Amino acid sequence: MKFRTTISILVAAVLALTSLTSFAGQGQGPGGGGAADRAQRVDRDRTYDRDRAGDRTRTEVPERKQDRDQDQDRTKLQDPSGMKNEDIYGNELMTAQERKQYRKELGMSGDQQARNEYQMQHEQKMQERALQHGQDLVPPGQGPIHGGEFMSVQERNEYREQLRLMDPEQQLEFKAQHRERMQQRANALGFEVEEAE
Repeated sequence: MKFRTTISILVAAVLALTSLTSFAGQGQGPGGGGAADRAQRVDRDRTYDRDRAGDRTRTEVPERKQDRDQDQDRTKLQDPSGMKNEDIYGNELMTAQERKQYRKELGMSGDQQARNEYQMQHEQKMQERALQHGQDLVPPGQGPIHGGEFMSVQERNEYREQLRLMDPEQQLEFKAQHRERMQQRANALGFEVEEAE
């Protein structure tokens, strides 16, 4: 009798376990599957979320870079001590000590209006110095002038200064007129203008 009771208990336990497993598999969609399917779904969901996050990051990167660049530009404006030599107007006419002093004084200028005023005074000073020394004054971002070999130092400096103060549309018209004048000047002397711009 004990033997039958033991077998009956074992059979009941196996049936109960089977029904529990089958009951747990229901409601999980086609194929049931239980823990293995659940693990696959979790992996698939994680992969999907990671891919979407990567897509967002890739689309946001240019905006972040632009923000970072703007922050760096603001920092340069707020802290002239990091200003490169070539960013200083007339730097080639200044000594290392004068460039250091320029950065210091520009940094001590309070607001933007005071800085603009200081920079205008500095530019005037550099223009006068260039004229005294008979040297070209090349503002940051400008290079050789078309027909510059047919111009005096003063004319080249005046040309660069006028160009620097114009907006891009005005610059195109100004450069076209300048090219014509230089071509006429070169023709009158029997020379050809070297391409510079």
